[in-house]
Amino acid sequence: MLWLCSAAAQAETQKVTLFLSAQHDRVNPAAALSTPNRELLAFIESETGVQFERKFVPWKRALQSAIEGKGFVFGASQTPERLQHLVFSEPIYIDNVWIVTRCDTRFSFNSIGDLKGKTIGMIRDAYYGPEIAKAVNFVFTPEYDVNDSISRFDKLLKYRTDGLLMYTQLTDPRALEDLVNMQYGRLASQENPVFRERPFCAQGKPVHSSSLHFAVAPGYNDAYLKELNKALIKAAKTGRLAKWYIQPAAKQ
Repeated sequence: MLWLCSAAAQAETQKVTLFLSAQHDRVNPAAALSTPNRELLAFIESETGVQFERKFVPWKRALQSAIEGKGFVFGASQTPERLQHLVFSEPIYIDNVWIVTRCDTRFSFNSIGDLKGKTIGMIRDAYYGPEIAKAVNFVFTPEYDVNDSISRFDKLLKYRTDGLLMYTQLTDPRALEDLVNMQYGRLASQENPVFRERPFCAQGKPVHSSSLHFAVAPGYNDAYLKELNKALIKAAKTGRLAKWYIQPAAKQ
């Protein structure tokens, strides 16, 4: 739905369609929206006077819907292919790609070459940076997953993968370990009651880092994109983005 701009429409609630990835909670996809993301969207709605008509769909469909000019998509990174079809907002935050393994089968990672012969869990249609893109099926074997963290960690526990790629705003591998063990450590105890308390480990450095944005097809709603960017710039200048996203603790 396009942003309503006519005089007659001003009395109505203005809305813009926003596609978000349905993930983690298959019964209630909206539950996957993190606390920082909820606060950001509420701030933008307040600043622009426009409400988001939120549509939770699988990531591939969310991205394709934006390309087809059906609305904005939330949380897209810039790739060479996407830049041909989409216009990107000011950055929201920096996301880091980490490799998570079982601690008892952890391997040393310093470069992409260290993944040689490994099977690595990846979300289908997600972008993990140019080095990973070039290495798929040449350096390592991909195990493609849907965006469902429980099934991904279950594969790791059952040795179906040697590691998995995970996006997070966290910059400290120890903080990431705290997060995944808190959220998915129970899977390990269900698999084997003798598993130690921290079954999952993160590699010492991220594989890739990229900024995430709102994205939209050129010409879909240029007027709203300008207002959206103003709100993001204000959120950055006033420290709100840093408060919401750049935290040492695990994200909500």
